[in-house]
Parts: sequence; C-alpha cells; structure tokens
Amino acid sequence: MNGHRKRTNLTTSGMAAVLSCLLFFSCNNEDILEDNSNITGNACDNICFGISPDGNVQTRGNTVSGEDGYTSERFVLRSQDSADTLCVRAIVSDGIHSPVFEDRQAITRGTPVSKDNFYDSFHVLAYWKKNGTLVEEQFYMDADVTKKGNNLWSSDRTYYWPGVEHTLRFYAWAPVSGAFKTVPTTPESTTLTYTVPSDAADQKDIVVASPDETPGNYNAAQSLTFNHICTAVRFVTGSQMQPGTIRSVTLKGVRYNGSYDLATGEWTLNDDVINFTQSLDKEMSGSETDGTEVATGEATFMMLPQTLPTGAKVEVVFHSNVAGEKRTLEAIIGGMEWPQGQTVTYKLSISPEYELEFTSEPEIQDAHYVIYPIHIKAEEIPGGWTMSSTDPDNVTLHTDLTILTRRGFWIEEDKGWASISSTATGEDITVYAFLTENITDETREVSLELRPTNMPDAQPQTFTISQLCPSWNGNLGCERLEDGEYPWGFLWPTGMTITYEMENAGLGDLIKNALLNAYLSWFTDYNDFITKETWILSIKSVTINYDKVPQVNVAKAPDNGLKNTMELYNFNGLSDVSTLISILEDWGGTTTDVLPLNPDEFAARACAMKNKYNKTVETQPGTSETIQVPVLKEENLVWYLPAKNEASQMKDETYPLQGEYWTSTVASTDENDNENAYKYTAGGSTNIEKRDVNLRVRAVRKKP
Repeated sequence: MNGHRKRTNLTTSGMAAVLSCLLFFSCNNEDILEDNSNITGNACDNICFGISPDGNVQTRGNTVSGEDGYTSERFVLRSQDSADTLCVRAIVSDGIHSPVFEDRQAITRGTPVSKDNFYDSFHVLAYWKKNGTLVEEQFYMDADVTKKGNNLWSSDRTYYWPGVEHTLRFYAWAPVSGAFKTVPTTPESTTLTYTVPSDAADQKDIVVASPDETPGNYNAAQSLTFNHICTAVRFVTGSQMQPGTIRSVTLKGVRYNGSYDLATGEWTLNDDVINFTQSLDKEMSGSETDGTEVATGEATFMMLPQTLPTGAKVEVVFHSNVAGEKRTLEAIIGGMEWPQGQTVTYKLSISPEYELEFTSEPEIQDAHYVIYPIHIKAEEIPGGWTMSSTDPDNVTLHTDLTILTRRGFWIEEDKGWASISSTATGEDITVYAFLTENITDETREVSLELRPTNMPDAQPQTFTISQLCPSWNGNLGCERLEDGEYPWGFLWPTGMTITYEMENAGLGDLIKNALLNAYLSWFTDYNDFITKETWILSIKSVTINYDKVPQVNVAKAPDNGLKNTMELYNFNGLSDVSTLISILEDWGGTTTDVLPLNPDEFAARACAMKNKYNKTVETQPGTSETIQVPVLKEENLVWYLPAKNEASQMKDETYPLQGEYWTSTVASTDENDNENAYKYTAGGSTNIEKRDVNLRVRAVRKKP
C-alpha cells in the first residue's frame, strides 16, 4: 500500500485535509508559540502536527552581566608586535541568543529563528514500521511543508494515519534548502551531512524535531519539538572598550563539516579545520554599554558544536584611536567547548573581565595619624593592579608593613606613596593607607582608585576614606573614637623581670653583636634597668628589670599635658624597651619569663603613638645588618594626654565622653607616693586614682 493513499476504513470530512504544524522550540516555547495548543489531541485522519505543551527546561548557569549563562573561559588576546592586549571572557548560555528578543529567554540563531521569523518551510521524513519491522523500501512521508497562515503549515500532498498495525517515526528539519549537503534517501539512513558556509550570512540556524515513535492509529495532532543543533558564536563588548575600530574578527582552526544523526541527535565531525572571518569595521566610541553587539543580525557565526581542536584561535584586528595604529590580537582557545544548541558569547574589553574590587566596608577614621588596613580581592589580572590616592598629601599607600609600622608606629619614611602597584592575587589582599592628621573643622574624604596596571584608562573601583576632624572646644580638640582602656602606668608588681638568653641567637657574629651593643648603650643612663651578661665579646643574655625603674618624679604640670606626655614617654627609656624586646626576639633571643602585664601599655604612650614618628637606622659599615629605632621628635608630639586642668575641655556631642579618663598629671602627695595620678570624670571633676587601674583615654591637641 502506498502511504500517501487514503485508506478505505477511515472516514474523511467533506473539507480538504491539510497538514498543519504549530512549532515549538526546546529553548523557549514563549518565543515561538501562539495560543493554538487546543489543536493537540483533536481527532483527524490526516497526519497533522501540533505543539508540545512541555518544552525542555533550560538549565541556568551563573548570571553574568544580565545574561543567563556561565563563564567558561577567560583569556587575553595579545599582539605579536606590541604590548597591546584585549581581554576576552567566554560566556555559554542556553539556546541561541538574539538581541531582538532580549526580554524573552535565549534562542539559537544563524539569523536566529523564533516565532516571528521562522523559516517559510521545513521538511518532514516519516519512517514507517509495519508490525514492528521497518519498511525499508520507502518513507511513509517525505515532503516539505510551507506556511499557509498564522502559525499554520501544510504540505501540498495529504497523508493519512496508516492504522493500528503501524508506527511512524517523524523527523523534521529547517531550513529545507541550502543547509545539508546530503539527506537520507532511504529509511536505512538517518544521517544528514553538513558543511558550514564560509560567509556568516549564509550560515543557517538549523533546527531539528525528532519525536518518539507514534502509533499508526494516533489520529491526532503530532507534537513537534524543534531543537537547535548548531552553536551560535557572537562577539560583544565588555564593560569598557578603547575608542577605535574593530576591523575584523576571526575564528581560526575550527572544524566545519560532518554528519548529524537524526536518531541519536549527535554530530560526528571530520578533522578538517578552516578559518571563518567577518570584516566588520565596527566603530567603537569607548562609551558602549556592556554587551553591545560587535557583529549583529546575519553576522553571527553559526558553527558546529565541538571541543575546539588544539591550535584553534580567536583573532581580532583592532585599530586604536588612542595609539593611531592597527593591531592584530589573538589567543588560543583550543580545548574550549562549543555546546550544541547554545550560544558562546565572546565579550571583548579593553579592561579584562577580571575580579578586582575592594572587599572592606569603609570605616570612619579618627582625626590623628592613622594606619588603615584595607582589603581587596584580585583575580585573573594580567599585569597586576594599581591603587592610587586622590589626595597623596594626606593619604599614602603601602603594600605591606615594615618592622616598625607593624608595631603601630606611624613612620614618615615608611608611609608609602601616592600610588602602589602589585601582581599579588587572592581573595583577601591587605594594603595599608597612611592617613595624616585631619586638623580642619570638617570631616575629610579621600578616594582610593583601584584598576589594572596595564589599563590606566579603565573605570576604577573606588573606596572612600572618611576621616573625622577633632572635636574642637576653643583652642583644644580631642580625638573622637576611643580604642580601649589603659593603666596610667609606672606601677608594677615587685619582681617584674624578664631575661632573654642570646647564646643561640648568632651573636658570635661580631656584626650583630656590635649592633646590639651599640643599641644597649642607649640605656646606660638608666642604671641597672637593662643589663647584659657577656662572654669575651659576645652577649650571652639581656635582662630588663622593672624593679629598677625609679619613682616617677615628672609629669607634675596641672595645665601642660604636652609637657607631661613627653616626660612620661621618655621616662627612663621605657618607651624604647618595646623596640629592644622586638630586636632580641627577632634575632633569636629566648625567654621562659612571663610578665604579669605589658609595661608598654600606659596612657601617655597610647596618646603619643597617635603622632608622626621618624626612624633612625643603625647599620654596621660594610654589612646589611640594621637596627631600626622609632624617634618621636619634640615638634612632632602634638597629640597628647591632657593635663589635670585641660581634661574638662574635652567635649564631643557626636561621640560623647562617658565614664572616667586618665589625665597626664601625677598625684604625688609626698615624696614617697609613687602610686597615684589624676583621673577625670566626664562632665564632672578630677580625682586621685591608683595608677594600675584601667581607665578610658582620649588624646587631645591644640589648634594650629
């Protein structure tokens, strides 16, 4: 029986039968379909086609710049004759993307196919089984169908359902002509062969439908779900492009011919490779929005899905308006996946699609000298990154801390620079901003700018530092943010001694030994506070005995906290002991002694540390061994612990004082009193307090 003849046991209506098809695309039914789903399931004796109510669900990758997709590769296009680079990010998204339908889900394109621009015809093959055996002599149906009306398609010949003993397997594809080199000619084959045309305008968005076997007595509309079987490759701009002209884009060394099996839905590609070029002459102003099409409409590449062979490349020819020269930039993309039925978008940017950002949340800073650690994230940045201060007179930058700044000293010589560059990468990189004091009458704001080093014109990431001014009350201003409680100091338990053994510290090295001896000579005026034990010329141990610190006979001024603070800071070398201990430990000194408290932490020193320091460096001639010592010059001590009669001038409405605060004035009632100092109660008066009690501290300075 010929499949196209009417069977006598089927009843036909008086009106002409037509082959109708409502199209459904796997990537997006809303893109393709009108509301004609009620045809599915309607009884008919002619073979007709209808919609599928449940298209396949799109998978979702990471959301990237407003597109659904995931970043599959990042690479840099490099020029062979210059240092120019163009950074590329490859994004894979479901379906084939068309900017015409950006408010809908992605669809695949050559020129992209949707319900608004579907091909005028498609071809249908029906493979026929009778009693489970393939009829090899002929197809049951081998015909083109064409559009007759609103989402209505029909063939020139009418075909009828063959009956209960038969099954049909339908395959449909579009476009009908100009796509495949060969198509099945007998039911023994399900293979189509295809060669990608060299001109992108001739490259078609091939769609195929292959529903499961259908019973011969189905007598209802057959659902067809069309899938895109190529890979769309497109080029767009990233967040920033240099002004110029994109002359051309080329895909080099990609596979371009092979066969597609309708039954399995898989491609088998030949090993031959070829180049595909689009000449664009696309003008770029440099202000294009993220995702601007480089090649639009029919200029999108429609490629065969594949794992790109070794040696495959992307090439971009770009004429820079800035440099006034044409550059050919290319990168290897071998090994990258071009998935079937999906879109690969190469996003070009004069700045890389890198990860470079500030991860710290800005924190308000106080008015005095500050070392402010700031955290950034830097990943995949060719050439590294650069951070700059917009106000280098007041904020400078350093990539790390020195031996002294690590201990909290704001060192003039180590404050860094207006701009720093680094190739460091990681999730948490720390840079250090050195803030000078803000002694104006308002909060100071300084921006830091972060950008790739090789792209000085890239849009920077910014971080704003806000630094408070002092809370001025007449001629005196106080800091705003309290950083803890401290003892007044100089009152320690009896027996507070620590000894560092230096025998294993390499002090047999005459150079180190000479340097340490030179530094210890600074303490010779302090009697037995610091002593050393030697063997021949080598230092065996160093002992610091706080019992030998004499009674405090300074800091008696009731009105001059600046004088008191300087006297306390320099008293008996106590402030220099922290540097000595660091040197001993850095050079391998060991101790089993444990001090019951930290003698370096006292109120006057906490205030003095909020000033600018300099450093001296002791170097043994002819060697690289050094000892660095912080130096607080008298003219640089401007932040200090207020004296007894100055404390009441501390006022702050925004960050109000609360509780009890140390003053810098000692409270000696007689020559034997070495235990008390004056404290100030906020909003109240001054009273005597024992010096080992922890109280609040606020530094003050005079208005310049």
